[in-house]
Amino acid sequence: MQFNQIIGQHFIKQKLIAMANTGRISHTQLFLGSEGSGNLALALAYAQYVNCLNPNTEDSCGTCSSCVKFQKLIHPDLHFTVPTISPYKQSKEILVEWREAFLANPYISDFQWLQTIDSNANKQGNITAEECRDIINRLGLTSYQAKFKTQIIWLPEYLHLSGNILLKLLEEPPTGTLIILVANNTEKVLATILSRAQTIKIPKLKDEEIEEALIARHQCLPQKANDIARLADGDFNLAMMLIEMDQDGYFNSYSSWMRFCFSGKVGELQKWVDEMAGSGREYVKNFLGYTIQMMRAAFLLKYGEANLVRVNQTERQFLEKFSSFLNANNLGLILQNIDEAVVAVERNANLKILFLNLSLYIGRQLKQAQKSTV
Repeated sequence: MQFNQIIGQHFIKQKLIAMANTGRISHTQLFLGSEGSGNLALALAYAQYVNCLNPNTEDSCGTCSSCVKFQKLIHPDLHFTVPTISPYKQSKEILVEWREAFLANPYISDFQWLQTIDSNANKQGNITAEECRDIINRLGLTSYQAKFKTQIIWLPEYLHLSGNILLKLLEEPPTGTLIILVANNTEKVLATILSRAQTIKIPKLKDEEIEEALIARHQCLPQKANDIARLADGDFNLAMMLIEMDQDGYFNSYSSWMRFCFSGKVGELQKWVDEMAGSGREYVKNFLGYTIQMMRAAFLLKYGEANLVRVNQTERQFLEKFSSFLNANNLGLILQNIDEAVVAVERNANLKILFLNLSLYIGRQLKQAQKSTV
């Protein structure tokens, strides 16, 4: 992975290159960025750069023996730790699957990865104690070829208490070792781990960066690329999934859902729930993300912050009317329940039961808001 293959993040790229060229390389680093920001891809590009035999001022050469092996993820001094699910206890057991998944999509999410391991799994991901001990053992060995024996730990949020096994290693790694943790949410990372790593914050991608990438890499029409970039909200992984999905379908489903929730017509609502439940978990997860954006946009419209709203004209017309059913009290409760629904989808909850319960709850909140304005 070279820096020029990564979308946007020009300031971060320059910062990482400057760190490498001045020799100010912290041996334990945390690349912190939201899902789809490219933090994992940046970690690998950085590792390739510091180990490149002929680096230049802008990127690794891409052609030396080290770069070729890094790009294929087969360098003997490049090690990955990723979340696993039972019966897998160590990353090396599924290394082939990981290489294929990352090379196909460097912006892959943990949800997609765990589904790759087992599409029917109803289990939580984990980075096990066995994996932590294996990291210590492998980094204790002498490097084969690279300047830095490199360990990338993707999503230390999954370490849980077993992460304490790594504390001494993170604080004092062996000479010639580079450890990069790649995280999305520091609130789920052990504080003892955070205190031992230099944090590099990766910002969300800009809409125009995603739009340009969709046009150049995926041959999207400009208007479609613009709509997708707006909905993706800095998440290029989500943007790539939205290419295959009908954006108008999202709005139609959302507007119909809100009407059914408010009307309380159980027959129509049940039919909608059945159709949505049959759309697949990835579609449902993204639809709920779209719903959260629309709820927030409606709230901004209601309280006169229209300049902050990022919706098209059709969406705006609906939201201007719908916003009368939202207030400071019910919006937070509705968003909290939708966020919890997203987590439930990732945990393989029954979609029909989930959506029916969520719909009835939203309906109650909308009606209460209407009564309070009468």
